[in-house]
Amino acid sequence: MAHCNDQIIDQLLTQAEQEGRCLIPPSTAIRKALLRRTGVTVASPIPGLFARKTRWDELNRAQRHCEIIRALAIIHPDWTFCSFSAACLLELEVSWRHLNVAHVCSSTKPSARPGAHIQRHQIEPAGAIRLSGTSVTPPIQTATDCLLQTGFADGMPIADSAISKFGLAREQLMEAVEQRTTARNGRAIRTALTTLRYADVRAESGGESVARAVMIETGFAPDWLQYELTDPFDSAKPIRTDFAWERQARELTLGELDGLVKYTDQTMLAGRTTAEALVAERQREAHLSLYGHPLLRFTMNEVRSTGTLAKKLQTAGIRQTALPTWLNEVEL
Repeated sequence: MAHCNDQIIDQLLTQAEQEGRCLIPPSTAIRKALLRRTGVTVASPIPGLFARKTRWDELNRAQRHCEIIRALAIIHPDWTFCSFSAACLLELEVSWRHLNVAHVCSSTKPSARPGAHIQRHQIEPAGAIRLSGTSVTPPIQTATDCLLQTGFADGMPIADSAISKFGLAREQLMEAVEQRTTARNGRAIRTALTTLRYADVRAESGGESVARAVMIETGFAPDWLQYELTDPFDSAKPIRTDFAWERQARELTLGELDGLVKYTDQTMLAGRTTAEALVAERQREAHLSLYGHPLLRFTMNEVRSTGTLAKKLQTAGIRQTALPTWLNEVEL
């Protein structure tokens, strides 16, 4: 029986992986067999859902969240997912800290019990769309909901990607935000409008968006995004850096957000090994160094650590402008 279960479980896990979701046990016997394997060959991200551990460990937080949501949509076909869950399924850039629970529309009061895996929002799923059988709130509503539920830094990746991936005009989203004004949410509206005012389609990742927001908040806004130079060894090949600041006339400081994802994510590796990607990055940096511009590298941990990125930028000689007073400047 154990061998039979191994075969069945392997087939079920493979099918779930092909459909981009977690496995829902079809019977009590299979569920018990999966539970015995949990932590060894099987992962259980939330009670009742399972995945092959080796594959689950390779997925990032956003990919895992989508697989959980697609499984929940099968269990609860009447649910409409909203907020950060809908944004994740719509492939917007979402700060991973918001993906610890599944966000669901509800006609009742909002709820999120400590330790719960579901957060219910009092959001009407009007105009819900379906993505591969999963009901989600439409793009403009999703982006607006997220912007009203988060701060400037975590809202920036939503704003950047909503404009770039949906092809929306900044004004469209600002109008949608303004329509949600009530007597009690003035600060949330101001923050959302300010975030959209600073949104930029050139951001290439959620991490870059968060970093830029922190720079703006601390008075070190970059002068350029995706600053482009020509590879000294190949005039037809551009080299871009995430950020650039002008220190004096024709003197620049270049900035790069470091992350492990480009050395571990199979899509970004594009067939290369991690070692090959590291060597290529070292070569790229060596080519950049020939221009003589200082290159400042920083991590998401430094971005998220209060004051750390600002101190690093200041030490690098980047001038600090007046701290923004933007939060109170937006008129309602």
